[in-house]
Amino acid sequence: MDAYEAVKAAAEAKGISTNSIGRSLGKADSYVASGATRGSTPKADTLAAMLEVCGYSLAAVPHADVPDTALVIDPPETNDERQS
Repeated sequence: MDAYEAVKAAAEAKGISTNSIGRSLGKADSYVASGATRGSTPKADTLAAMLEVCGYSLAAVPHADVPDTALVIDPPETNDERQS
């Protein structure tokens, strides 16, 4: 999943709207939806702030230690992966 998909999943798990995330950060209600529509990738600190509103923390965890409850953001595809 990408960063905005993770934020949406975290919001759903918490039972809040993505509009309330933007509002909590002092941004427009459409902040999350607009970023997702543009296809942008939030900076790590912005992503951490959005996830914090949903009761999640942004963390770097060794692959072997990722818990089943984690929302895993996939790395971008490489050129080789796009061509296959």
